[in-house]
Amino acid sequence: SAGWGGSISPSGRASVVSGTATTYTITPKSCHHIRYLVVDNRMVAAASAYTFSNVNANHTIKAYFGVRQVERSDQAH
Repeated sequence: SAGWGGSISPSGRASVVSGTATTYTITPKSCHHIRYLVVDNRMVAAASAYTFSNVNANHTIKAYFGVRQVERSDQAH
C-alpha cells in the first residue's frame, strides 16, 4: 500500500507463482519524494522499485512519502 503522496504498482494483493520474483514500482506524486519503505514490517531505504525474490510466503510492502522542499529566495533588490 502507499501513503497519500504516491502509489505502488501493482496495488492491492498480487498473486505470484511460488518460487518466482515480483517487482513493485513506487512512484511519488508531483512535489513529493519517497521517504522510506516498510517491507515485512521492517523499515528499508527509499527506492523507486522493490523486488521480492524466490517468493514462497506472503509479504507486505508500504511506501511513505514526504513533500519535497523547495528552496526559495526572497531577497529584495
